[in-house]
Amino acid sequence: MQRLATSLQVSALIALSAFSGAFLFIALVMVKFWQSLEPQRFLDWMTNDLFFLPKLMVPLNMVSLLLAIAALAVSWKPFPNQRLILSFGVFLILICTLTFPVYFADANTEFVTQSIELSQVATKLSTWSIWHWVRTGLALLAVGCFGWNAVAGEQKLSSL
Repeated sequence: MQRLATSLQVSALIALSAFSGAFLFIALVMVKFWQSLEPQRFLDWMTNDLFFLPKLMVPLNMVSLLLAIAALAVSWKPFPNQRLILSFGVFLILICTLTFPVYFADANTEFVTQSIELSQVATKLSTWSIWHWVRTGLALLAVGCFGWNAVAGEQKLSSL
């Protein structure tokens, strides 16, 4: 059971890292690109090209969340000292996941359907960017929890 727990913890850490890295790419590259576009060009881009982001991000999110939950569940009994940090990591990625239905689903729909005034595009994109940095921070903190757990667990194993 300990091998399975450790394997799931490492798998969750890898998935969370990939998910967070994709979020960083969106924040640092895509948002800057979008902000450089004229409002109508941005809305056209969203209408024609946004579809690829959910195709990438939803599976990454679900794999990260499910692996984190599985790692916590399987680690609960053999590693009681890891419960708190893994639970916090799962909580963070769960909150990150919930930002999509709470904010991003409607915001993205407004962009894709071009149902906002051109004069509102910059403000809406700025708000989108802030929300995106919040979820990126949550995902990075989840990586930190699982990473800290991996380092702390390795140190405990090597001292035996």
